[in-house]
Amino acid sequence: MLIMAMMIATQTAVLAQKSVVVSEKDVPERFVKDLSKRYPEIKNVEWMKVDSLVYDANFVSNNNPMTMRFSNKGVETSWHVNLEYTPAAIKTYVVENYPKYKVRKLAIVDIRNKKIYKATITKKFLFWTRDTKVLNFEIDGKFIDAVE
Repeated sequence: MLIMAMMIATQTAVLAQKSVVVSEKDVPERFVKDLSKRYPEIKNVEWMKVDSLVYDANFVSNNNPMTMRFSNKGVETSWHVNLEYTPAAIKTYVVENYPKYKVRKLAIVDIRNKKIYKATITKKFLFWTRDTKVLNFEIDGKFIDAVE
């Protein structure tokens, strides 16, 4: 039990280090202006500081959860996709190449006007995630690469 508790505490600490919620006033002004220019109707935005130069804006537009990642490299927009709409080619790829994994999150990501699917897959052990990978696919479902 002690070992299990230590593993859960360690995993929680690692997840907590990835990003932190920040107030809009703590976000670089150019990012806030860029978001309001692209989506002037958005009122409730949750800003997350990923690292010193990267910020995520989480919000809902047209009843669809979205994330915009702002950095010095540009803007990356993600539209969250319900898992029931996972393309068959992605499901097949995961089953054939990662048989012990399951798609847990799916998003369409626009990076410099090129759209791709990002599928987050995980392998669970008892009640917690044991291993997570991100797989990138062309919009037609063809595998691009894996981020491990």
